[in-house]
Amino acid sequence: MRYLLFCSIFILCSGFAAQAQAESKPWIWSWGPSHWRNLDFEKPYIEPAKEPHNTQWDNRGWYPSHWGYQRGGNDKMVDKLYRAGVFKDQYIKDGVPVLAVGEMFYRLGGEDKRRVVAMVDEVYRVTDSKENGLFLLYDGRTERPIGLYTKHGLQLQ
Repeated sequence: MRYLLFCSIFILCSGFAAQAQAESKPWIWSWGPSHWRNLDFEKPYIEPAKEPHNTQWDNRGWYPSHWGYQRGGNDKMVDKLYRAGVFKDQYIKDGVPVLAVGEMFYRLGGEDKRRVVAMVDEVYRVTDSKENGLFLLYDGRTERPIGLYTKHGLQLQ
């Protein structure tokens, strides 16, 4: 009796499995054609792997003053980034300005990393102070260099 029950369930299930096709299914538990429409969405937080880092976000229309305007000024915005742990310290090492980043910097996406560092440059005008102005980014915990920022943008190792 059990063998007969098992065989009938097996035949019934294999009958449904044999009907797997690439077209819409006529029965109630399948997804119809309307489910697969309009799936061409943009993925704004996934960085494309083959696009160069420096040109990744060109022509996006964002400026550091946008954040400053929303948060009560650029100085207050940079202060909030320090309090949030994105930045840890700033100092001069061998005549070159250094921005030490905190742990929260690493949790930001690529575009937001570029934006917060651009905000610091907007406030302190490091890249405008010399012909080839730049500042280094150091890890605040290990004190090792992780990248640099120039007037051309952020470059991380």
